[in-house]
Amino acid sequence: MGRSQEKGQGPIYNMRLSSVGATRATETGTTHEPTGLDLAMKLHYLKAAYIYTPEMARDLSVTHVKEAIFKLFDQIAWTTGRLWRRDSGRPYIKCNDCGARFVEGKCNFTVEEWLSKPDRSVDEFLVYHQPVGPELPFSPLIYVQMTRFKCRGLAFGLSWANIMGDSFSLFYAFNLWVKVLSGEKIYAPETSIIDRRFQNPNPTVKDPESIKQVDPVGDLWITPSNKKMVSYCFNLTVADQMSPHFPANGDDQIPVFEILAGIIWKNIAKVREDPEPLTVTIIRKDPNDLKPIRSIRNSQMISSVHVDSPVAEATVEELVRCIERATDERCGIDEIGGSCDGSLDFIVYGAKLAFMDLSEVDLYEAKVMGKSPESVYCNVEGIGEEGLVVVYAAAKSEERVVTMTLPEEEMERVKSEFKKCGLIAP
Repeated sequence: MGRSQEKGQGPIYNMRLSSVGATRATETGTTHEPTGLDLAMKLHYLKAAYIYTPEMARDLSVTHVKEAIFKLFDQIAWTTGRLWRRDSGRPYIKCNDCGARFVEGKCNFTVEEWLSKPDRSVDEFLVYHQPVGPELPFSPLIYVQMTRFKCRGLAFGLSWANIMGDSFSLFYAFNLWVKVLSGEKIYAPETSIIDRRFQNPNPTVKDPESIKQVDPVGDLWITPSNKKMVSYCFNLTVADQMSPHFPANGDDQIPVFEILAGIIWKNIAKVREDPEPLTVTIIRKDPNDLKPIRSIRNSQMISSVHVDSPVAEATVEELVRCIERATDERCGIDEIGGSCDGSLDFIVYGAKLAFMDLSEVDLYEAKVMGKSPESVYCNVEGIGEEGLVVVYAAAKSEERVVTMTLPEEEMERVKSEFKKCGLIAP
């Protein structure tokens, strides 16, 4: 973590910044009011990087890319607005068409050379990021980075303020954009208040464990931390991890995410003994939300899992069964996030050790000119000290990608445990 481009340092150079926005003006006085859940996520930023081969990308110019963004923002213009505060201190988005920030950069590697790096967290360099603040009305909520490789391949990196919408919203917006790049027409219906309400919340959870209040940050929205957080990203083969713990069991098939979360949770617990992570957070798409994702919102299910016995001594199967019984805490988070008129500051990712399940998202459907990306990277900026593990699809269906962000002091010891159990190569 912390590798994201800010001033063109590292392998990306010749960085140029400009603005992109909608071509049609929004009606004066239009605002977008964040929900309590939106406000609870305001110190977090979602990041994604898509890498395309030169065969697909060599003829795409900056002009082509920007024109597609203009058409996208015509459909979701409110995301190009700016944050302000009410007299009460509650943040809201003024839909004033200020635009997103567009960043051009060059890389001296070919796509093949870049993808040969075993730790895929190097893709952080493909995502330009700046936090919101300290002057809210001048801070874009979206950064788009276009990186041209030496071979003429392309990478598109997005930094997305989580206050607008969850990871599924980011992927939805990106897929609309690449459809425009491919010459398709798009339509994104306006996000209604009903669309922004999550389905079947659990009203009984009033004291959610998956959210943590932090010291006031004012108008510079950066997660407070006393530890340096670092990221590590790797691929694994699903069958290699499932068979030792869950041999073929007919119809009672355990989802891959739960198994990987159980393995990783157990190994982190071996390293983090004081205090041991007895409670974890699970973030995933709401299985009860049957509607296709056609809006930008925070509707992800945020659940809590607690065990009473030592995690390091538990079997993976025991941990998986606990994860299956996770308690949805969104109702409580929504209430807390909007408390004191939204003027308090919270974190969710890393408040407890968190696991984000993106494995059901087909990231490789983001085709440009009929070609899928060669590689996709996902992570979060603004993670609390307990850490975050993101699991998502790889280019090969039999594989998964894991991006793990932990305190620097723990990372090498956790990787050592991974090697012992065969999660990564020795």
